[in-house]
Amino acid sequence: MLGLVNFEIEVKQHYPHPFQHILVLSRYYKINSQEGDKTFYSHFGLGCLPELEEILMRLLEYESKEIFAQYDIPLNQSVLILPGEGIEEKLLQFDFPAIVKSQIAIGGRGKAGLIKIAQTLEEAENRCQEFFTREVAGFKVEAILIEELAEIQHEYYCSIALDPSSKLLFLIASSEGGMDIEEVSANHPEDIVKRSFSITEGLSEELAREVAGQIGIAEQDFEAISDIFLKMWTISSALEAELVEINPLALTPKGFTALDGKMILDDNAHFRNAVVNEYLEKKSTNLEKVADKEGFSFVELGGDIAILANGAGLTMALIDVLTQQGLQPANFLDVGGGASEERVLAALKLLFEIHPRGLVINIFGGITRCDVVAAAVVAAVQQFPDVPPLVIRLTGTNEIEGVEILNQAGLNAYKDLLEAVAALKEKLNVVAN
Repeated sequence: MLGLVNFEIEVKQHYPHPFQHILVLSRYYKINSQEGDKTFYSHFGLGCLPELEEILMRLLEYESKEIFAQYDIPLNQSVLILPGEGIEEKLLQFDFPAIVKSQIAIGGRGKAGLIKIAQTLEEAENRCQEFFTREVAGFKVEAILIEELAEIQHEYYCSIALDPSSKLLFLIASSEGGMDIEEVSANHPEDIVKRSFSITEGLSEELAREVAGQIGIAEQDFEAISDIFLKMWTISSALEAELVEINPLALTPKGFTALDGKMILDDNAHFRNAVVNEYLEKKSTNLEKVADKEGFSFVELGGDIAILANGAGLTMALIDVLTQQGLQPANFLDVGGGASEERVLAALKLLFEIHPRGLVINIFGGITRCDVVAAAVVAAVQQFPDVPPLVIRLTGTNEIEGVEILNQAGLNAYKDLLEAVAALKEKLNVVAN
């Protein structure tokens, strides 16, 4: 496995936005904040980085712009095409040339060839058909946004970002918009302005105007761009957003226009924020909604080996081990500490519904009792038909009792996780033959 330092370096390489890597680390390493210290419960590698991108509640461009429109941030005319909708019918609503922009939950769309200018309706239709078949790093195109071309005079970058380590928000802006902000940060850090403010005080008009001046905005445009900065802060505050980004914010003869947008919301706020809950419901699969009601953490990952563990660290470590062993995790499932037999049984039932090729259970008993987990596993095997090949790593509280329960049912338990995964690989080879 990678050491902690190497892991942080690679996270920063994959998530180079000034604060995005902090969000990833803070939310998926179980950070404890005591006087600014960070306690990491486990070290694990990067086989799951695409899944981390997916777990982040990142809104697509069109979803971000739906919110921008509600707060009167200037936008260009556009039309949205969803899968299954009549492409030609939608395109007839638009004048060409126009820009065809795939809506996919990953950065670098332009470099991947998923943003193109179409001179005619026919060219746009061909692009749409092509884009809906594309997949990048496991992500599929979810929609297509057709947008009018802008007469760009200059492109700027701006965002409101949360830095959990300092518990401050930052207004980040640059005169070098329209390109990857990480490239600007690496090559010309002097071109990026970062000014902090507290969540209680909020972004002041004075600070917004100061930043406008620092990125070279003409004085006659101070009010217009400051107004956009303040509206971005209003969005961040109202939706408890971890990131609100416009890149580029274009200056045109008509004024400033948000040509692209990104938002990351805090899904932990869904119970008190109707907008966050709406997007969470929209982005969650049916099984993820079931898991939420049952009270355990579950995310579908797209592989074929189901996993169940107690604790986020153990679960992520298991994802890493499976990836290193050439197996693809089907999910993230953390039943939590002190899980009852009923909760573990419900978790196993949910996993069986994704029809995995195999199942790995990784339990380190503390307040979670091994005998309780073992009883749930035996009950699941007895109750459900077509149980996939499974292995169980079981150690900790009431380990002896748990192993005895499993053995009486004809199931083995392993103290070492690598031994358990090796046993599963052997079982799968037997099944395959």
